Amino acid sequence: MKKIIARISNGFGNQMFIYAAAFCLAKKLNRKLELDISSGLRSLIKKNLKKKFKHFNPKFELNCFNISSKITNKNNCYNNFFSQILRKFYIHTDFLKIKKKFIIESKNSNKITYYNERGFDNLYLQDKVYFEGYFECEKYFVDCKKYLIKEFSLKRKVDCNIFFKKQILNSNSVSMVIRADRFNERISDDLQVSNILKSKNFELKQYKYIVRSMNYFKNIISNPKFFIFSDNIPKIKHMFSNTKNVIFIDQFNKNKVIEDYYLMSLCKHFAVGPTTFHFWPAWLSNYKNKIILRPKNMNPSNNRDFWPIDWIKI
Repeated sequence: MKKIIARISNGFGNQMFIYAAAFCLAKKLNRKLELDISSGLRSLIKKNLKKKFKHFNPKFELNCFNISSKITNKNNCYNNFFSQILRKFYIHTDFLKIKKKFIIESKNSNKITYYNERGFDNLYLQDKVYFEGYFECEKYFVDCKKYLIKEFSLKRKVDCNIFFKKQILNSNSVSMVIRADRFNERISDDLQVSNILKSKNFELKQYKYIVRSMNYFKNIISNPKFFIFSDNIPKIKHMFSNTKNVIFIDQFNKNKVIEDYYLMSLCKHFAVGPTTFHFWPAWLSNYKNKIILRPKNMNPSNNRDFWPIDWIKI
């Protein structure tokens, strides 16, 4: 059977985008989807060994879900120095071929990616094709939403803080996120004053967006309760010292990432923050009357088509 081999890379939210786009394309082209979980994460793991990330441990994250696609054979991966050189050669010469070996996400001269499905046709693809990029736009996979809800269902019951769970389920809950240390993600980055200032400005920008979102929800739903998630709650908690009906998700039983994701998914409404991680609980939510806001002046992605057009800009 013809195959698509998706190169999984980066963190939880990015990996979900890659999988969703590749899964939908494989379905459209009647191909088998397999996952390369080594070559794309290889460089990130090496970086983390040298300069530790503060809130990110590079690894394959999707094994918590009921995904139907299998891990590809190691012979299909470009996961060492020499095979990486070979991969680059194949990519640079692929345009000469009638049938392509690679599906690479489209980007312009400024390295801004955008939605583009041209060339996604079996007539122009080899029997085994490599899928590379983040494809962070719902247009790539919106037609497969009912399947993705199943694919991204959690394998097992999540052991989470019962207080938070009850509060979310028994209120007009609104999920909100502030991403900390955006421009000084590694411990060594704290030596760069310019990066620290950029992170502080980004955190302030997110705070202003959340305040606007809170005011919006207060005007349209009864007694909203705001649940704030972050990769660094102690750092951002002081911003909301005078804000009512706010609960910080700051206690975890086992796995912060999975527990955050699960609790977000239980919320009824969303003010989606500039993070690919927060995109997914909002997009997959099946709450009938959900309201989803998104920032008008922030984009967590290099993809200019990142935000769904029906999400409300604030």
